[in-house]
Amino acid sequence: MTNSDVRPAAEPRDGFRPDLEGLRAVAVVLVLLYHAAVPGFSGGYVGVDVFFVLSGFLITGLLLREVRRSGTVSLPTFYARRARRLLPASALVLLVTVVASFFMMPPLRVPDVAGDAAAAALYVSNMRFAFQATDYLQAEMAPSPILHFWSLGVEEQFYIFWPAIVLLVTRGGGNAARRIGIVAGFIAAASFLLSLYLTQANQPWAFFSLPTRAWELGLGAFLAIGATQLTRIPARPAAVLAWVGLAMVALSGVVLSTGTPFPGVAALLPTVGSALVIAGGFRQTPFAPGRWLSKAIPRFLGRISYSLYLWHWPLLILPAVALDMKLPWWARGLLVLASIGAAAATQRWVEDPLRHGRGIGTLPRRNLAMAGALTVLVATFSLGIGVRATNALQGTATGDATADEQQLDEILGGGASPSPSATIPAPSPGDTPGPGATATPSASPSASPNPGASPGSPDLPPTPGGPVPAGLRPSIGEARTDYPLPYDDGCHVKQEDTVSGPCEYGKTGSSTTVVLMGDSHALSWFPAVNRLAIDRGWRLVNLTKSACASADFSQWNPTLKRVYTECNQWRENTYRRIEAEKPDLVLIANSRMFQAVGPDGTTILKGEARTEAWRQGMDSTLARITPAAGEVVLIGDTPRSMFDVPVCLSAHPDDTLACATPFEKSVNLAWLAEEEAAAAAGSAGFVDPTPWVCPTGPCPAVIGNFMVLRDEHHLTTPFSGALWRRLGDALQGLPAKG
Repeated sequence: MTNSDVRPAAEPRDGFRPDLEGLRAVAVVLVLLYHAAVPGFSGGYVGVDVFFVLSGFLITGLLLREVRRSGTVSLPTFYARRARRLLPASALVLLVTVVASFFMMPPLRVPDVAGDAAAAALYVSNMRFAFQATDYLQAEMAPSPILHFWSLGVEEQFYIFWPAIVLLVTRGGGNAARRIGIVAGFIAAASFLLSLYLTQANQPWAFFSLPTRAWELGLGAFLAIGATQLTRIPARPAAVLAWVGLAMVALSGVVLSTGTPFPGVAALLPTVGSALVIAGGFRQTPFAPGRWLSKAIPRFLGRISYSLYLWHWPLLILPAVALDMKLPWWARGLLVLASIGAAAATQRWVEDPLRHGRGIGTLPRRNLAMAGALTVLVATFSLGIGVRATNALQGTATGDATADEQQLDEILGGGASPSPSATIPAPSPGDTPGPGATATPSASPSASPNPGASPGSPDLPPTPGGPVPAGLRPSIGEARTDYPLPYDDGCHVKQEDTVSGPCEYGKTGSSTTVVLMGDSHALSWFPAVNRLAIDRGWRLVNLTKSACASADFSQWNPTLKRVYTECNQWRENTYRRIEAEKPDLVLIANSRMFQAVGPDGTTILKGEARTEAWRQGMDSTLARITPAAGEVVLIGDTPRSMFDVPVCLSAHPDDTLACATPFEKSVNLAWLAEEEAAAAAGSAGFVDPTPWVCPTGPCPAVIGNFMVLRDEHHLTTPFSGALWRRLGDALQGLPAKG
């Protein structure tokens, strides 16, 4: 190797390095592969972390050069330059996405997307998505076509704060790089520690927030501060560093997944890898990866990477939503190619001209005025679209609520269920297990199956079609906020909390106490139980917690990406509360969609092992509760929908049957049998709500004037409340007025 083969990386006055343009290509390709669901790239989301390190390096280098040249930092000039670089393309994509969403998405989803776009225009979309991800009710919403703007929110917040910090710490002269390095070190260390903590305590905020991502940007800042020293690395070690770093980035895109607690320690793999590529690239040799990263194709993808990142996600999401299907691989591939074309066009005719001042010049005052105007335009336009969509959906159910309930009773049929305190025979070996207490024998899942239907599917009357009723309860526009009272008054315990408050309802001074215990599916029954408590003079105590089954076993929380320790603590506190209350009746209900964790605390159990964990856990729970209570009743899990019901109804206002779900995809007969058997083994009663929620086939989205579910699996408040007499009949013989 001759001396001519070893050279410092090209570094003109603006700090440009072609190999880093290629590294941007690696980052955006990882994101594309991940979002296009290409097998083997489950960790492609780490491309964003590569961008963070690059941004920290490039922006800090730019600020250092300005300090060395002029002795200070001009904030107006910096912000104007960032505005010219970033806002035109992002504003264009936001406006196009909002308009396309208005025409392509179900009407109920449009206000959410409009709100996301407004938040993105105001540089706070990452905070909005963090709030949504930690809200159990919103966390299950379908992904927004604006979701990818969260990372831009992080970077834009960095651009706002970091130059101001550099300006403050470099005042008065002295060694600017040393001062910046000390401050950057303090911020990065605090940020990394906070990231480690929140990744365990509140993973969504760790993922989306600037304070927990600042260390990644700080890592890039350190590289810029130490650039002079890094150019002295010998050529061979520099090449090795760069190759190792590139391998780390590539490996992180393959070995990590959505189940990995992130960022936390796992984020070190892509970020340190990116830092090594940048550090090693200060010395270029024919054998260094920078040579390949600087070739035409990587540089082209890196050059358009910003617009490509902006366009690819809405182009993948909107067609899938419009067609209401998961797109095949070839369609996703074509959409990725389309996003490359859109990005190239945007970079050619929007990014570059405005970046270089064509049409708007480079005067900071004019550029900042443009930035403010674009921000206001996009935010106002988006909110206007959202208001228009909301007004089109808004409405309050009219008519006589009592008449609607009577109509519902007629549809569901008369007759009371047997008392859950009665002895329930165990299913005979080889028989298809049916549900226990039912309100309508003819609608019971244990009825004879239809020819060709899945085993155990009942022969149900056909579900009628027709338009959405004018007096639908709740209206489609109200469905998103249709939560039982304990959500509003803090008596449904959040994921991070472990203790329920007093939470008394019904006749609070009564000597008869009833407890409702379980997760959000238990709370779905609160409207019915509360009306029953008022009618019978019970004191109702609500003890429910988000995503926390009442069965005594360890769960994995997919939102927190760890064992749900708060659930175990809350459950123990709830046992003690029940033991102290000595209630006359405890009603228990749970979702069957839980993830059980094995004894090692990391393995997520499947199949029979999962069922056995729940079975043992429910045995343990009933053993704790039954001695302290007069009666214990387990309410079987409600049928589920294939659709987000209000969203589906908003898309099919003339055909409610389009939102119905086949019985075999809605009701899990085997699980109902498990619940019934567990209740019997624990000397508890059992109530199966299936005939009330799915009286016809396919399981309807609307029964009479009632919307059945407010999403895929939670009963609406009006429908639950309307079932109070039917639930009371199922509980006949249990506590009367106190």
